Amino acid sequence: MNRFPFVSAVAAASFLLLACDAQVDPEYRGEPLATIQGAIVDEGGSTGGHLRTAILNYNFLVNDFGHIDIAPVVGSFPAEFTIDLSVPPPAEALNDFTRGGARPSESRFSTGYIAVLREGLNPNVDPASIAGLAEEYMLVYVETDVQPGTQSERFLGGALSAGYHLMKWAPMTEAELQAYDACKATPDPRSCGVAEGGDADDRLVPNPEEFDSEVTIRIAPPRQFAAANLW
Repeated sequence: MNRFPFVSAVAAASFLLLACDAQVDPEYRGEPLATIQGAIVDEGGSTGGHLRTAILNYNFLVNDFGHIDIAPVVGSFPAEFTIDLSVPPPAEALNDFTRGGARPSESRFSTGYIAVLREGLNPNVDPASIAGLAEEYMLVYVETDVQPGTQSERFLGGALSAGYHLMKWAPMTEAELQAYDACKATPDPRSCGVAEGGDADDRLVPNPEEFDSEVTIRIAPPRQFAAANLW
């Protein structure tokens, strides 16, 4: 990857984590907009301390972030988990490809890593704060339907409908990287699919199973994750 991707943290919704015993959310928020489920496995990276699940959303256009509800990891590993996405991400988490409405055909959206954090550490400055990561998946929220032929469609890997999507990511092939580098040298690098000609070396790809996917969060030592670097 070209850079460490976890530069800001936003937990996009409320979370319900299941391990040996069921955990009950005392504040019922209605039916979730989407649900992520799977297991947390430890490959030698837990090293004690309190762990918490989170969705890490990076607003790469303005480098802004916020932080709301996350849930503790309880019980022994492997631990089953369920993340209920009950509300959209906050406005400050959305990457605004419309540029404040100047490009109305474009979209506002978030891209989020599904992660486990070490409590008390700041993901913005300390790589050791990232204890675990779902390496195959990215959570996307789209505010309005993505229009075909837009930069938003190219970046997100498709003309996604409004709402949450559980996407996969894939590294670019050597031929794709060469074509991407050539595109960035053109007068309009935004046409390459990454805003303002960023340095991503991978891309989002469709996930036919969406939220039926069984997601694995792998706990491992710092910097030993394979993760999307979309910017």
